[in-house]
Amino acid sequence: MDGNVKRVLSRLADIDQPIERPATLQLLWQLARTVVESAPAGVAGSVNEAVMELGALVCVPASPRCLLCPVVEYCQALAHGTQEERPVTTPKRPTPHYDVAAGVIWQGTVGASPLLIAQRPQEGMLGGLWEFPGGKLEAQDADLQGCLRREIQEELALEIEVGAPVATVQHAYTHFRITLYAFHARYLGGEPQALGVADWRWVTLDELDTYPFPVTDRKIIAVLRQPTTS
Repeated sequence: MDGNVKRVLSRLADIDQPIERPATLQLLWQLARTVVESAPAGVAGSVNEAVMELGALVCVPASPRCLLCPVVEYCQALAHGTQEERPVTTPKRPTPHYDVAAGVIWQGTVGASPLLIAQRPQEGMLGGLWEFPGGKLEAQDADLQGCLRREIQEELALEIEVGAPVATVQHAYTHFRITLYAFHARYLGGEPQALGVADWRWVTLDELDTYPFPVTDRKIIAVLRQPTTS
């Protein structure tokens, strides 16, 4: 049963329940069976095709052509003035969006010293990949810079000074979207500890190619490697 058939039947019977529900689908199948069984023997295929064509050409999703409909006298939705409201569908939930802060943490001079990367836990999302450490902006964070300082302390037990922005990356996953804000940061103190990460490394910019990164972090790496202008 394709979408055209579902739309025609839901309007004919003026079904006010979402068509995705199992009970509604069962009702639609019962209606379809009734339509086919009421036709002369041997023309079931033609009836099926006719209902599909009716939905594709006349009983269209928006502004149905009711005056041209050959079964208009049987349409309960038109009788009730609800044809534009049928079929009923369940509204899709909005895709969650999160702001995420990540730190390009330099051990010494920004742009001219080793930088810190962290490995994501094996069991989680993007497990085992390496990244510029950070995390999601939470309600208690005053701003993205504060979020980054908190995340680095919680995940690696480090104190950092957050500097200038590096890049902003938009990315969509299957069930949510993120805006990733990357900042330069300078290491101030503390011995790195794998508290919320699987592992960590101080590496040079050239050594980043030896580690697997998600696409978002690869975009940050590309920005870091762009030549600077004076």
